Amino acid sequence: MIQSAKVISGRKFVANCEEFLSPQVEWLLELFKEIEADQGQITSGMKIQIGWTIYTVIDRDGVFEIVAPNYKTNPFSDMSEDLSVSLSVQLAQNHILHKLKIDGEASLFQDKIVVAKGAIDLEKVYLERSKNSTNGDSGWYLGPVEDSNEDSELEAYYIYQLLNLRPSLLKALAIPSGHIVVFEKDEIEAVLDEDDNNIW
Repeated sequence: MIQSAKVISGRKFVANCEEFLSPQVEWLLELFKEIEADQGQITSGMKIQIGWTIYTVIDRDGVFEIVAPNYKTNPFSDMSEDLSVSLSVQLAQNHILHKLKIDGEASLFQDKIVVAKGAIDLEKVYLERSKNSTNGDSGWYLGPVEDSNEDSELEAYYIYQLLNLRPSLLKALAIPSGHIVVFEKDEIEAVLDEDDNNIW
């Protein structure tokens, strides 16, 4: 694990992550610098949403540390000094958006995804994001590509639970509403836009 630091308005901000995420944590610290320049001073206890994660700033003896929800325990109450999970998911999502050349639409870790029962374990599935999502609902639905049963039983999971259930799906969840993403095992096979064009 490495610690990166940046002085923002005369105050030292630090963030920890695995070494391979060094460019990503530098990007995060630069983003915090831009946020302070645009919105005013970042104070201890402040929560800042970036992508799928809500980061918290903690003043530790004059050094401002950026922490993230602890996805290994309870992200609603526990914090982690290791930002590796948050940053690696964000990196994967940014990569997909860059490849598709589209702007993203965040799905928060605490938002729900609706799943056709049993689909999470199937090799070939599709994700579809509706525009009519409500607060706390990502708008995403996961279903089977084959033998789709309109009356199948539905389940709901928090986005962060995919880290244990099927982490490869997380990389697609910043794709905006109106799109369909087809997965073959852990790989994206197709991305369809609102006109059913395959843009992948």
